[in-house]
Amino acid sequence: MILEIDIGNSRLKWRRLANNSNEVISRGISIDIHSFIAEQASCERPSTVRLSNVADRKTSSTIANWTQVNWNIQPVEAIVCAECSGVKIQYKDVRRLGVDRWLAMLAAYNKSNGSCLVIDSGTAFTLDVINEEGLHLGGFILPGLRLMRESLVSQTGIWLENQVLKPTLELGNSTQEAVFNGGAASLVALAEKEIEELREKGLKPNVFITGGDAGVLENLLTYPKSKIEEDLVLDGLSLGCQGMSDSD
Repeated sequence: MILEIDIGNSRLKWRRLANNSNEVISRGISIDIHSFIAEQASCERPSTVRLSNVADRKTSSTIANWTQVNWNIQPVEAIVCAECSGVKIQYKDVRRLGVDRWLAMLAAYNKSNGSCLVIDSGTAFTLDVINEEGLHLGGFILPGLRLMRESLVSQTGIWLENQVLKPTLELGNSTQEAVFNGGAASLVALAEKEIEELREKGLKPNVFITGGDAGVLENLLTYPKSKIEEDLVLDGLSLGCQGMSDSD
């Protein structure tokens, strides 16, 4: 059994896979490292632990120490490299690229077998473009929908009711609607601009959307070749950890 862990900015996702297939045996989302360890304490010992971490080093160290003590397993942690599984990164210093973005790109490109656009809409909103040859053309990083709203509230006199609205692309007829719709409209406009630029080059990119707000973006995008892949970062772990020492 393989345990895969995705430590994000605001939550921790995990899943257990059968050793000889991609069949998901169990999965979950933990609000913090302590609840994750409590959940895993009663679970069967895996043969391998794979890990992606964009939080602080203390979090991954805590998991590594716990798996070492309780299971005698050292997790295999994904580390960004310039070329892997057909994807080539142009960053001068690839260590500056978030491992979650990299893993999502590996998974998306290998699923699409061609040009693709990868959107991760969570605490932060990231958008990355990969051409047909697997070259990462670059990307954008913006505040996510919640951070946009929180920034407006903290930095202006805007007050929002304690009510979550389903964003649309319509003009808002209240401050609440204007803020919720405005944030979503800005992210959708950016995504559709990049899709259109690729289409003008004769490409028909597949669009993969992941993250906590993936459903919001998918509902508002008009491009037909877009779909939600909620485990995109986890899907990239097996690719990103190839050639690294697996646990015993």
